[in-house]
Amino acid sequence: MVGDAVVANVSLGRQQPDLSEHEKLFRELLPAPIADGYLELIGLGQRPWSEYDVVGQELITRQLAYLHRFQGIETLRPVDPLIATSGLLTQVQRELARQQDRLVQGYVAAAELHHQRQLHDRQASEVPSLLAQLLTDRDEIAERWMTSIHTVQCAYRSISVPDPDQTAPILPSPLASTCDSMRFRELCTPEFLAGPRGTEAVRAAVEAGIEVRTAHSLPMRLLIVDDHFALVGLVPTGTSGALLVRSAVLIAALTQYYDQLWSAATPVVLPGAVRTRPDSHQLGATEREVLSLLVHGLKDEAIARHLGLSVRTVRRHISTVMEFVDAPTRFAAGAAAQRLGLLS
Repeated sequence: MVGDAVVANVSLGRQQPDLSEHEKLFRELLPAPIADGYLELIGLGQRPWSEYDVVGQELITRQLAYLHRFQGIETLRPVDPLIATSGLLTQVQRELARQQDRLVQGYVAAAELHHQRQLHDRQASEVPSLLAQLLTDRDEIAERWMTSIHTVQCAYRSISVPDPDQTAPILPSPLASTCDSMRFRELCTPEFLAGPRGTEAVRAAVEAGIEVRTAHSLPMRLLIVDDHFALVGLVPTGTSGALLVRSAVLIAALTQYYDQLWSAATPVVLPGAVRTRPDSHQLGATEREVLSLLVHGLKDEAIARHLGLSVRTVRRHISTVMEFVDAPTRFAAGAAAQRLGLLS
């Protein structure tokens, strides 16, 4: 019932006066005639009831009003705005959950169709580019969850859910000043935030400049990296089954769904959380030179010749750089260093 408000709420050439926040909410979530009828009823307190009152019947159906009988006279009275607001938000949350279920079912169906196509055509040269890939290897899935953030160029969206078997942090490691030019967003449940491990991980994310919000209904794990790919957990924790999505259409749908969840979520503010920034001067001069050559694609041997160092020394410097930018690979270290502004 809430979904029809998107079209019904359009005002035809008529400017709305300044509205309170709760009035804006009702007009966003309800068709215009229903919102007008409810707000008018709040102002009146009650009005005579008639079985021909179409708007009144709709208000009762939507649990925004009720009939009051006294001495044989029926009047229509409004439900308290706080109770009505809670009911509307519950409907929105249920609709979002239904949309999520449909999305997950669609991704599973897409993966099954792709698997059938692979079985039908076994010649590698004839296999089309993967639009959706089903992942079942736990090690591969774990690596995807933990390292995907290092490939971000513009935007990173993630949903974390509690996982009692997971030993590594669910939220990405602090990326500090990357958030000045890019957007990192993290959704988690209040239950995850309440746990000691969750609080620690969220604090690390907030201090890194990652925006964190909480929402009550997050049944699956999810991350979206730019418009390049998305990883969807096919079980709540996403450890034993996940769908790697590269289809632009599916990624756009997931992004739209995520942004809906985000807009309804509650921002997390942790007392005492201070954003940290890495300083390129914490790296030695030789390490900065190694990093610069690494970003330009030089191999260890070429870097060693250029700087007059042994290959072993160069590799030690590279390990230091990788640890400094918290990157799992040489390539990720170079990309992270560019995003962090360590080469300027």
